[in-house]
Amino acid sequence: MGTELEGRLLAMRQALAIAIALSTRSSPQATDMALELLNDLKASMDNAPSDSPFEKPEWVMGAHDELDGISRLVRAFTQTPEPDEDPK
Repeated sequence: MGTELEGRLLAMRQALAIAIALSTRSSPQATDMALELLNDLKASMDNAPSDSPFEKPEWVMGAHDELDGISRLVRAFTQTPEPDEDPK
């Protein structure tokens, strides 16, 4: 880890992903709902008008990365396929 902040963010990401995975692992529907909620959180940060003269703030891009990381971990822990993959 480059900084203490990066280490803390990684620990928080993993803790949140484990909590979501453990609370939803017995129900694929609950896992899907949790993943949808993470996507909704990510989408709510993009509520700026498309013709806005301002670029997205750096924290929004960082939050997108964190939510994507949490979603990937939840999928890994619950063995849920990525959205682009075909179910086995």
